[in-house]
Amino acid sequence: MSSNIIFNKTNIVDSVGNNKLSYNFPKAVTFKKGDTISVSHLNMYFSWFNISKLYNNNFFQYKWWDLDGDLTVIVDVLIPDGFYSVGTLYEFLQSVMVQNGHFLKTLEGNKYLYFIEIIPNSTYYSIEIRLSACAKNMDFGEGIVPLDNFCTPPTTWTAPTNFETAEVIIPGNNYFGDLLGYNKPSNIFQDLTIQPPINLKYSFLNDVTPNMLPSSSYIITCSLVDNDMSIPNNVLYSFTLDSSTKFGETISPGSDIIWAKIREGTYSSIFIEIYDQDFKRHMIVDPNLLITLSINQK
Repeated sequence: MSSNIIFNKTNIVDSVGNNKLSYNFPKAVTFKKGDTISVSHLNMYFSWFNISKLYNNNFFQYKWWDLDGDLTVIVDVLIPDGFYSVGTLYEFLQSVMVQNGHFLKTLEGNKYLYFIEIIPNSTYYSIEIRLSACAKNMDFGEGIVPLDNFCTPPTTWTAPTNFETAEVIIPGNNYFGDLLGYNKPSNIFQDLTIQPPINLKYSFLNDVTPNMLPSSSYIITCSLVDNDMSIPNNVLYSFTLDSSTKFGETISPGSDIIWAKIREGTYSSIFIEIYDQDFKRHMIVDPNLLITLSINQK
């Protein structure tokens, strides 16, 4: 005999992460040897973040010039929890640099100049950090001229006498470097002591494959399951996020049903929990989900 049990948002018992659900049987149920259980249907929204305090990947630093033109100012960049592309991550960095006055604006006021960029590089399957050299005298296509001839003088810093680049600091105590694919710790800058005296752009490509989606596969455990070959022994089901699924869209994995053995005994309730591929609790933002468990009693 086969029976179906429905879990939805009313079954959530852990509102921080929406990853633990409970179902109470109308009356206690006794399961015997040979009884099995499976996930027969799953539907939820792709609503978890890729950068967050939970993943410890929401922080990095950059080094900037002070009022004397010395590269001594270290700026903390604390990224709010969210789902970021490379583009939106760079937009956030721009907002931090604007807040700190770490940019230049042309005299006409119609163009902002940023000296640190984070951009995708599809040719090399890479995330590129691009640094632009800066000095009191720059070349904007008409030869070396004072920076003030083209840009509004900054109020929170002074350009260096000789060409230098700002510096991006990849911490060694978190996983921000894993997102972009840079070894940690790393200090990314260009040594210009042997470079031509001009405001060139310098590109740095990641060291390893970037991983902008640290949580991409998911595991469901169930309190009824007795899986002798699994660690932990209550693994019921796993699924993977399709690469074409966009943030906020519905996830509905395939309909293949894999049966798991039920531990013999009498039960009044079932608990299921959702983890990521590293068995960290999966932090789901949207509680609207539907999970159907099918139970086969011999």
